[in-house]
Formats: sequence, C-alpha cells, structure tokens
Amino acid sequence: MSEAKEQTNQPPDGEGAGPTWSFHGSVLGPGGQIGPFRIERELGRGGAGVVYLAHDTKLDRSVAIKSLPVELMESPQARTRFAREARVLAALNHPNIAAIYDELQEAEGAGYLVLEYVPGQTLAEWIAGTRLKPQEALAIAQQIAEAVAAAHEHEVIHRDLKPGNIKITPEGKVKVLDFGLAKALGGEAVDGQNTITEPGRVIGTPAYMSPEQARGLETDKRCDIWSFGCVLYEMLTGKLPFEGATVSDMLAGILEREPDWSALPQATPPNIRVLVRRCLQKDPRHRLHDIADARIELEEQTALPTEPQHVPPRLSRGSLIGTGLAAFGLGLLLGGLAMKYSKPRASKMAQPVVQSFVRLEAGHWLDGGSFDYRPTRTAMALSRNGRFLVYSAIKENPGVQDKRWLYLRRIDELEAKPIAGTEGGYCPLLSPDNRWVGFLRAGKLMKVAVEGGIPTALTNVGGAFGVSWGDDNRIIFASSWNSGLSRVSATGGEVEALTAPDQAKGEYGHRLPCCLPGRKGIVFTIVRHSWDTYPKLAVLDLTTRKWQVLLDDAADGRYVPTGHLAFLRRGMLYVVPFDQERLQIAGEAAPAVANIAQTLAGNSTQFSGAGQYCISASGSLVYAAGGILPDRQNSFVWVDHEGKAEPVTADQGPFFGPRLSPDGQQIAYWSGGCIWVYDLNRGTTTRLTSEPGAG
Repeated sequence: MSEAKEQTNQPPDGEGAGPTWSFHGSVLGPGGQIGPFRIERELGRGGAGVVYLAHDTKLDRSVAIKSLPVELMESPQARTRFAREARVLAALNHPNIAAIYDELQEAEGAGYLVLEYVPGQTLAEWIAGTRLKPQEALAIAQQIAEAVAAAHEHEVIHRDLKPGNIKITPEGKVKVLDFGLAKALGGEAVDGQNTITEPGRVIGTPAYMSPEQARGLETDKRCDIWSFGCVLYEMLTGKLPFEGATVSDMLAGILEREPDWSALPQATPPNIRVLVRRCLQKDPRHRLHDIADARIELEEQTALPTEPQHVPPRLSRGSLIGTGLAAFGLGLLLGGLAMKYSKPRASKMAQPVVQSFVRLEAGHWLDGGSFDYRPTRTAMALSRNGRFLVYSAIKENPGVQDKRWLYLRRIDELEAKPIAGTEGGYCPLLSPDNRWVGFLRAGKLMKVAVEGGIPTALTNVGGAFGVSWGDDNRIIFASSWNSGLSRVSATGGEVEALTAPDQAKGEYGHRLPCCLPGRKGIVFTIVRHSWDTYPKLAVLDLTTRKWQVLLDDAADGRYVPTGHLAFLRRGMLYVVPFDQERLQIAGEAAPAVANIAQTLAGNSTQFSGAGQYCISASGSLVYAAGGILPDRQNSFVWVDHEGKAEPVTADQGPFFGPRLSPDGQQIAYWSGGCIWVYDLNRGTTTRLTSEPGAG
C-alpha cells in the first residue's frame, strides 16, 4: 500500500477502528506512545507498512509514523527495503518531497520511520475519474516534475510514481510520497546493498509501469519518466493511457498498444501533446531522457498568460429555484473559501474565484425534507474534489412524497440526472471516496452507488436532523428533535450512541453533525429548546467522548480545508480559524457570504438551523440563496420585461409555486401543505385540498 493512501485518513480494510498490532505484539492505538510521539490514530495500512498520525510532544507538531505490518516482521528483505526507504528520504531534501524526520529503534529491534505528515487529498482523489483543466493539470505536473528531478539529481529513481503516491495539500503544494520501492543508480546503493532488480521480477503498479518494468528488465530514471507521462495523460483525459479488464490486459496494452491520443482535450497546448508522447515512448532510447526537460517545458507553458476560466451559467431552460416569486438559486463559488482564507500559494495552481449558478430542471424545487417547502435539512452534498453535486428535489408538486428524487449534477456539465434507486429520498450525503450517496427515506438511512442502483437500508433513524459520513466509514446522525448524536457503520449494523443532551446545562437537542477530517472530532449544533433561534456550535472529542461549546449564536458548522470552520449566523456564512488537533477556535470569526438559506425562525415545528450550503475539500462552496427560512412573508406581483413589479393583491403569504391558469384568470399556489387558487377577477381564495401534502 502506498504511503499516500496511508495518509489519506481512509480506514484500513474492514472497520479497523480499534488498536492495531505492529512489531512483536506491541499494541499501537490512540494514546499509545513511541518515544516522544503520542499516537493519535491510525491513518492506513497495507503491504508496505502501517502509518499512524502522531503528535510530537517535544516540538509540538503532527507527524506520520510508519512501521512494518505484522506479516512482514520476520522478512529480511522487507526490513532491508524499509531501512533503504529511510536512507533514500534522508538523501532527498525538496519542498515537493515528503520529508523524513527520524528513524527510531524501539524495543526488540522494532523500527519506525518518523515522516512529515501531509494533509490533503491524493491526486487520485483529486482526479476521481474526471479530467482536470489543462492549466490545472500542468501546474500540478510541474511540481511533480520538480520532485522527480530532485530525486534523479541524487541518483534515486522512484519506480512507483502514480496519483496514489502524490498528495496535494490544502495550500496547493504537491508532495511526492512513498519511496519504498526506490533504488539508487550507479555505484553504491543508498543502503549499501545492491538494489538492481532481479531478472524477471516485476516491481511497481501495473497501470503506471514502463514497458521495461513490465518485462522485469533492469530500470533507470526513464521508467519514472514513463510513469510521469501516464500521470500527466490521466490528469488531462480523466482516464488511464492503458486500460484493461485484467492486469494481463493492461500490461499487454503497455507493451503493444498506443494510448488514445484523441482523448487529449482540444485545449491541450501542442508542445504538451508532444511532451506526453515523448514520455510514453515504449523504447526507452526514444523516450524523453531527462525529467528536468519536462519541468522546463511545463514551467514555460504555465508562465504563459491564460484567459480567466468561467463556469457558463445555464440560461437556456428552466428557472431559478423559486420560493414564491423570490429567486432561491444554487450559487457556485468555485475555490472561493480556499482562495480567500488560505495562505498565498507558492505554486502556480491558483485559479480565479469563479461564481455562477446551477439551475434546476424546469418544475423542480430544492427539497430539504419538509412538506411545506421549509427545508429543515440540507438538500445538497458536494463531492470532496468539488467536481459533482448531489441534490434533493421535488418535481412539480412540492410536498408529494413519491415525487422526491436525488439528482447528480457534474459541475462541468449542463444537465442533471436522477439517481436510480433514490425516489422519495432527501438529505443526501457522500462517502469520503465519492462512490456512495447516503440519504433519508421513510425513517431509514439508505445508501446507493453515486451512479444509481439498488439501495441498501442501513438502519432506522427517524427524522434524522443532520447526517455526516466520516473518514472511518461510519455515519453520524441525530435521530430526532431532542436526541443526541449516534453513529452506525456505512455497511450497517449496531447503532452506537455518542452524546445525550445535558439537561443540567439547558441542552434540548444535538443536531447537524459534521465529521472533521480523520477520526478525532465532530462539530455539531446544540439547541436549548425546539424553537431556539440562538443555537450554539460545539465539538465532540471522539477520544474522550466529551464536548465543549465553540461559539454562541452559531449553527451548522462545516470544516474548511484551510484550517477553518464555516458556520451560519442568521443566514450569514462566517469563517473562523480552527485548530483541528486541539479542537479549539484559534481566531476571530469573519463574514464570508451573505444571504444563505437557513431554517431559523420562531416556528416550533420547523426550526433546525440547517443551512443550504456545502463545501468541498478543494474549497469550493455551493449554496442556495434565500436568507432566513421559514416564516418569511411574500406576495404575488406582476413583473414586466424591464423588471418593474406591480402587486397582484395585498394578501401576504407565505406563497409557494404559483402557476397561472391558461386563461390568465386564476393563480394556483401552495401554502401550509395545501393547494389554493386565487381568483384575479373576484379577489377570492379557495382551498382545493383539505389535507396537508395532498396532491
């Protein structure tokens, strides 16, 4: 397993939430100690090692500690490779290569590498099957080339360069990880041992292997150039250059076929097309000889001025989501929070902040889980890479349960599509790997593949006022108005209670949970009574099971990858610095975006504090405008082509979904869960349905 995967805070195979075994039966888990390093949690494990997040008590910093898995303890070859990795990393000192801090020798000869902890996403997660814009791909590739060039200058080749071994920090810095398969070139090996690959032995990851690696031949730095070409091709096209149903098919493609060069986007600069082709020459004699040449080519290309990138608004069909006659649109602030609140990037990855709108299909309404369009739950979820959105909507007749669906809308596409198996669902949430969408339906927590399929029921959750999918593959939820927080595995099983409202402190309910990255804490909202319009934002420490109030007059907190918390205060989105390790506020709150829809008013049956917004790990923000909901009064007006409004009647709402009759004499609308008709000639109102929610 790559070190990059180990540092993505993904769970190991199975649940793996408890302590883990390493050398000679020593138990490592939260609170354990290795020298001056206090173990916080396990980050991941695999064939190449087990990695833990730890706190350096001497230097007060986070580190990653890597050890061998139990099955390799007695392997001299594995121990030799482990020691070689330490020496390779010690020989390299570059800002685009994850550093090694120390090599520890503990009891019974057990060894541990103390590495730089790299937060953020792997490039594999960043891509997630979607191609990057050319300038973004080239900016990332330039930093990868910088790292590989630095390694080659020290006569070290990586031999396993791939998106899973490359991380992108929240600040946009690219870090190349996992030199476990690296070897030294020429003369003495880094560890003093001969590291020439044995004839016929295949080393590396099949999809990114050079032809000489696939044949088990001796390798040099040109195998890294091939892998670099594969990574660049994948970033530009969103797919592997050599795909296959099996490893054998994939290796056959590497040895015999050419990539689909037509898959490169038209916007790819001609010199970059040539660069990719030169990197992917099967004969190493014809391949690009030095990665530094690629770095220079990329540096010159990314230095060229480019036109600002815009997300085209949909103007051709449908209308903005409406609440009465007031616009209630889904705004996209792409990269907005990350750009505004992160430190200036040393790289050239910075993109202009782009704002646009997502229009729902004609006749669709954003659905937050209530029957009278007063959304008490968040109706949208954004993928961690910010490349697609899942939202809940009602078609035509708001309040009719079987008209609800979840919709998938890719940010670079104009159309949304319903997700098969989600009819009747609302309150979507996405798994950390972006493969699954969870949702609520008829009192149950469900999940289904993002592309649709047969849904799986996980557990009964009642109304569930807030859900969040953690990095440990468990889902946190609040099952009712006055409940605490609970969690269940994303594969189903027993429900575990995490909190109970402390009545002695005036707590009525805990709701709107948000899992922090990793497995340490949960941010949630505390209310003192069912109509509390001044809730509190709190954080639960999963290690101690204790919680503390972070902010007064704040609700629906979400983590921002720049090291901030976003939260709502009566329809205004604020951002405040947050120390994730200490679970403490670390600065003053600042307003960020105004007029975000939030269910916050003095109606005891509708208050939840939920906001209609979501934030990706890349810092993109999607939100629905609308201010404080519900209990807003509105009225019918005629609007001419110049935007001038004329009242239809003096009556005040709330009115929702107005429809003018074919003869222009009546207006049908929805209010209080019933359908009404207003007669324009008589000035009278008639109720058509007698029960709330009737269609």
